[in-house]
Amino acid sequence: MIRLLFYAVLILAGLIVGPKLIEHKGYVMIAVGEWTVETSVIGAVLILLVAFGLLQLLEWAVVKGINLTGFGLAYPARRRREKARQHTLNGALALAEQDWARAEQLLAKGAESGPLPAVNLLSAARAAHHRGDDAACQGYLQQAEQIKGAETAVALTKVRYLLDDERLAEARQHWDALSDKQRSKPQALRQALNLYRRQGDWDALAKLIPALTKHRVLDAAALAQLPAEVEAACLQQKTTLVALEQRWKGLSRGLRKDQRVQLAYLQGLARFEQFDSARQLLLDKLDKQAPQPALLALLPALSGDAAESLSHVLTRRYPQSQQVELLDCLATLAEQQQDWRGATEHRKAALAQQATPARWRALVDLQERLGRRDDAINSYRQLIGVLEQERTS
Repeated sequence: MIRLLFYAVLILAGLIVGPKLIEHKGYVMIAVGEWTVETSVIGAVLILLVAFGLLQLLEWAVVKGINLTGFGLAYPARRRREKARQHTLNGALALAEQDWARAEQLLAKGAESGPLPAVNLLSAARAAHHRGDDAACQGYLQQAEQIKGAETAVALTKVRYLLDDERLAEARQHWDALSDKQRSKPQALRQALNLYRRQGDWDALAKLIPALTKHRVLDAAALAQLPAEVEAACLQQKTTLVALEQRWKGLSRGLRKDQRVQLAYLQGLARFEQFDSARQLLLDKLDKQAPQPALLALLPALSGDAAESLSHVLTRRYPQSQQVELLDCLATLAEQQQDWRGATEHRKAALAQQATPARWRALVDLQERLGRRDDAINSYRQLIGVLEQERTS
């Protein structure tokens, strides 16, 4: 509507001004040196319009020529980028299919002219690592390391692959060479946790716990269990009774109450033949209502020459209990006293609640000791049935 109004106003102006211009043509004179050009106003306007049109045509021709020339010159590079993009796509698909050889080949080609060469090289290194070609893997990582911004990714990838190959000493060297900024990344902390665990460097892992907590590398439950895991492992590593006692006394009350830490300390006491103190501590830690299975399983190893008295203590404390772990413990203590009949009764009571291959084997051994061959053969058949059931399930 506005355009039509504009055209109408333009036509009306032409109708009004046109006769005036025809009646009063006027003239335009241009003098340059000895040259003089004289024409009417209408002629000058027409010359200007034609000149403007020629200039526009010339501009279009020049721009078009430049564009065509640039298009032709850029075609090889554009073609290479398109091929690199296609190689990267096909390589990523091959990587997802775990076709490592094809993925490595395509991703390496895509790195040459692709927009993200670091990603291509790291992916090619992954494929080479899965193929077991360490030389090719390291070659891709070295190339990627030269790309600005990829240093941290390359460093962490090296540590991860060394861990995968069980080259723990080399992985530790690479980890120690990382900067503080690189070590603070959650991925790096997770690798350090894995590395320290597998190396058994529990003191280093203990120092790492604050950083793991700060960056929330693990969930809350796993973080809560980590201090107990570290202290239990440290107690197991102690080579002298003095060092064991010092570590135990330096623990907080909460860690001393943790069952894994208690077991590690008790096992350490047994390792240094401190059976009396270990038995006393274990008996003190037993729950009055339902004794802890892990502690009951350890008790026979701490019995020394007190198997009979331990049996009496457990019987008095839990006269009506039929807890299967308690029955196993009483059976083992009876076997240590060579009370084969009592041990047999406890084994049968435990089997009535939960039949396992270990319990059937123990019962077969007891029945053979007592000379009950028929019962032993029948129990052996039951053992075979349980083993078959486990294989099929």
